[in-house]
Amino acid sequence: MNNKERVLKTLNHEQTDRVPFFYWGVPEFTEKMMNHYGFKDRDELLDFLDVDFRWVEPAYIGPKMIQGTNGDAIKHDIWGVGYKQAGHGDLKYWDSFHYPLQGITDPAVLEDYPWPTVDLFDFSVLDGQLNKYANYATMTAPGYSSPGLFRIIQRLLGREDFLDVMMYHPKFFNLLVEKVSGFYYEFITKFFEVAGNRVDFLRIADDFGGQEGLIVSQDIWQDMVRPVFEKYFELPNSLGTHLYMHSCGGVRKLLPEFISVGADVLDPIQTRAAGMSPDGLKKDFGKMITFCGALDEELLLRRATPARVKEGVKELLDVMAPGGGFILGPSHKLKVETPVENVAAMYKAAKEWKY
Repeated sequence: MNNKERVLKTLNHEQTDRVPFFYWGVPEFTEKMMNHYGFKDRDELLDFLDVDFRWVEPAYIGPKMIQGTNGDAIKHDIWGVGYKQAGHGDLKYWDSFHYPLQGITDPAVLEDYPWPTVDLFDFSVLDGQLNKYANYATMTAPGYSSPGLFRIIQRLLGREDFLDVMMYHPKFFNLLVEKVSGFYYEFITKFFEVAGNRVDFLRIADDFGGQEGLIVSQDIWQDMVRPVFEKYFELPNSLGTHLYMHSCGGVRKLLPEFISVGADVLDPIQTRAAGMSPDGLKKDFGKMITFCGALDEELLLRRATPARVKEGVKELLDVMAPGGGFILGPSHKLKVETPVENVAAMYKAAKEWKY
């Protein structure tokens, strides 16, 4: 059984030779782990961990994103959001500081804003990636290749202003939705013109939950988000691609919506958020959707010992893995301060676990 077959079989809620593995970490942690083991690239690391997924994405060919050096470096993403390096020593990471539409509510401004276009990307490189990863479960990579909506608007407006603009400036907010989704409609079309039916998963990424539950109402999701996500998935779905839904936080109340819009997978399953306990999710939704992630990133992987990580893996798999429909991974991006030994222990323990 190869990696792709393993993932697709668990999607059908069948038990495989072992639980499939997913990997998700900030670039700084991935680089740290590669250096620890002496690997020259990310593929060598994923092969070492026996991860079943590979990401595919077009090449960015637009203007240089990073200006300046060392402590003065500033990075801008394709939406114009600015980032500076925070932290110190080996624990540095990019932290957002500039939200280009913060304080603006005039719809006319959006017409002149420098929105990204598909011309920023070379989609032809997808062909080589998909040939290379033919035996893996392939998915659109996190970042610009994972279509989203509210997470991008939050960055443009600033998280603190997001809800106020949505509620009190609906004309402006609705135009923002049109601009962001319009880019991704075209991006998805260009992507699948090259990829065809060779991509296993379209990853749609947005965050609708916090520690205490939903951060947007179910009505808002139905009225604003669902129509956009349905259109994102229309072409990939016609080609046989599965929908891989990413949302952090306590999103249990939206699970029926995710399933009805076509999601086959939900990640990352932050099990300490409200309503996200593994036993409850498996019992109530385990036959309708596959869960991915769920191993506590904050308290277990980041702060525990390798021995305790192994215990945590066994406890999680005993609940989530029987009957298929589960892919092991961290409950959030692995942070740069996470001990490499703990991540290695997670995958090692999962290989040793038996149904």
